[in-house]
Amino acid sequence: MKKYTILKLVMKSVLGKLNFPLALSIDVTYKCNLNCKHCYFKKQKYTHELSEDEWANKIREIKRLYNIIHCTWVGGEPLLRKNIIEANKKFFIFNWIVTNGTLEIPDWKDCIFFVSIDGTKKFHERIRGKMTFDKIKNNIINSKSKIFLDMVINSMNYTCIENMLKEWSGTNVKGINFDFYTPLRKDDELFIPFNKRDKILDKILELKKEYGESILLSKKAIELMKSQNYKKIIGENCIVKKSALCLDPEGKIKKPCVMGMVDCENCGCIVPYALTVFLNKDLESLRILSKLTP
Repeated sequence: MKKYTILKLVMKSVLGKLNFPLALSIDVTYKCNLNCKHCYFKKQKYTHELSEDEWANKIREIKRLYNIIHCTWVGGEPLLRKNIIEANKKFFIFNWIVTNGTLEIPDWKDCIFFVSIDGTKKFHERIRGKMTFDKIKNNIINSKSKIFLDMVINSMNYTCIENMLKEWSGTNVKGINFDFYTPLRKDDELFIPFNKRDKILDKILELKKEYGESILLSKKAIELMKSQNYKKIIGENCIVKKSALCLDPEGKIKKPCVMGMVDCENCGCIVPYALTVFLNKDLESLRILSKLTP
């Protein structure tokens, strides 16, 4: 049934008949058991979150208004409230859960898990804290769920991309996504300027010759991220603003996207680039999307 639904979505995208919004992003909790250096979320200082019943009512309300088929469960650390996800994932055809991986990963066959790994052990623990990497890796290796990794490239870890790919190659991880750090302010020291980002993107393109679509960035999406192209995709032109509804822990709509108030003009999120090339019928993007289904 789900594979058939994917084919229908692909055909709709080809024909240009998709109705937005299609996706929902839920900050299911403001709480987290880590204190990562690059976290945009903790700067937003939430102190209240909806109860289980309130989230159930909110999700039903949204489903009545929109034909939402996809939900990304984020936070905070969403698995701190996995009971809410478990009770409400039935409302969506596709469910992605973005987790730091320090908690046991549920054996949910109808979900995709993105585990945040920010490089090899040395770099990851500089960003996310000591004694986290081995625990996360153990949880991943012992999981039966469909798991992908997500690395946020920043000024601290950009040198270890190739070593990270080597380390996880041959494991149960199905693929690795790369984003660039989106700054919270203009002088953010973790931000990588676009001219330097171009060189990193060229390196990723070179690595794709070996790792292929295990790297979850299509070649066309990578090219769009480069300095001569990115302004056409992000900022005021960002397609995510109309394709997704993003809810904060209180159930209120976040703008402009799941990240809230960050430096939108220097966005490093892969989603607007990936979605743009998908809607322009890029075959590699369609193949990658087919991997990101239960």
